[in-house]
Amino acid sequence: MKFPKDLVPQKVIAEDLCVSLVTLWRARQSGIPGFPAPVIFRNMVFWRKADLNQLEDALLKFEGRGRFEERRERSERIAKLAKAQPQPKRVKRPRRTDERQRDLF
Repeated sequence: MKFPKDLVPQKVIAEDLCVSLVTLWRARQSGIPGFPAPVIFRNMVFWRKADLNQLEDALLKFEGRGRFEERRERSERIAKLAKAQPQPKRVKRPRRTDERQRDLF
């Protein structure tokens, strides 16, 4: 399969920048401003050669796995706390007996 010459595979970029594929994925998911969007072609990830400098600068801004995991754990804790808070109890109202309804049967 031939690809345009201006596209570089994700694996080559990871090797050139000395990072893992997972680090690239985390950096892409973290929402770093100025992070270039990849070109996805048949479930393969590429970047343009023109975006390599911008990609390297954005990776330097990436705070790493620790920060990524910290945010994930914080959101899980908040969800767990919200779930653990006591819910207001429902007040059961006594049923009304409607005598008109009984006359029908």
